[in-house]
Amino acid sequence: MDTMNTMNTTTLTPSSPLSLDPESAAEIERLGNMKASIQHSYLWVVFALGFPGNIFCIITVLSMQTMTPATFFVSLLALCDGATILVKIIFQQLALNQVPIGTVGCKMRFLPMFLSLLANWVLVLICAERFVSVCFPLKKAYIITKRRSYIITAILSTVLFLGMSCLFSLMWDSDETGVMCGTHEEYYDFWTRWWYWINAFLLIFIPFVFIVIFTALIVRGLMRSRHDRRSIMRHSSKGQDGNRRLIEEAERLERSITIMLIFAAVIFLLLTLPACIFILGYKESKDQLVEQQWQLFEQIQYVLIDSSHAINFFLYFLSAQRFRHQFFNILRCRRWRATNRKSRCIEVSVTKYTIARSNEDVSQV
Repeated sequence: MDTMNTMNTTTLTPSSPLSLDPESAAEIERLGNMKASIQHSYLWVVFALGFPGNIFCIITVLSMQTMTPATFFVSLLALCDGATILVKIIFQQLALNQVPIGTVGCKMRFLPMFLSLLANWVLVLICAERFVSVCFPLKKAYIITKRRSYIITAILSTVLFLGMSCLFSLMWDSDETGVMCGTHEEYYDFWTRWWYWINAFLLIFIPFVFIVIFTALIVRGLMRSRHDRRSIMRHSSKGQDGNRRLIEEAERLERSITIMLIFAAVIFLLLTLPACIFILGYKESKDQLVEQQWQLFEQIQYVLIDSSHAINFFLYFLSAQRFRHQFFNILRCRRWRATNRKSRCIEVSVTKYTIARSNEDVSQV
């Protein structure tokens, strides 16, 4: 959650506790050193895992099939995640090494905020696309098209870009040395109070609610789809073993999708829950030890939020067999042929079979 962390550019070392007993002072110093150590190093770990992972994700997804709204959104998410990690580590290193970036550099600090916001909202768009695909498969071609996907993404990117860039251009500036960044005095109250909550809702709370709702509806749709197909099979000819095999294979594909969505929901919950706790529970304390504990917890929730930009490749790899096989094919310099063709054949066959039995919106793979 880089938006609130960008204010912490004045120092990266703990302050010396005063007027405390030796035991408390030692504990405060230990917590402060832990926070500083994490703050200095964690982004390198995120970068080492997430940046190449997102590149592999883009290559793997785009090589699996032609461009569709789903592959476009997933690739865009990987692009945003990779760019977010790269931009964050650049600004962090500039701050750590006290490199003068001047007024222009301080105003450009909106980029990590913009990319983080865009990544979370692209994840919402992915969930929305999957919801329509699973629950309204016969209307998907009319509701979600590549053109509409591009338009929605362009509008979302433009709104977020203009909002963040204008905000920083108006409020942020550097000090006389060009090293330290912060807000103008007349905007400080807005930045520390109102924008704190606006950012929290835009970056965490609203996307989280949408993702949870869409995921629940998708799982419900998959369960209903399974029930409908089994009902169709019971009323079909007993000797249609080929259709039965198609249905069983479709259910295996369903389970793979469901597992991936549940993984995504649980991981997103685990990584954002500490940030929610901190945002809702933190109150500045006069007790220096308690305050230092909160500061350490704040740094930990930054680590988890930033880690959300690095896990998608590993999540897809562990939960999606098609993704895993295609990635290995790329490493072996092989093209995606038989498996992809088989999956498409299954999807088309099941769709035709379901439409032949019903004219209603029956969910299918």
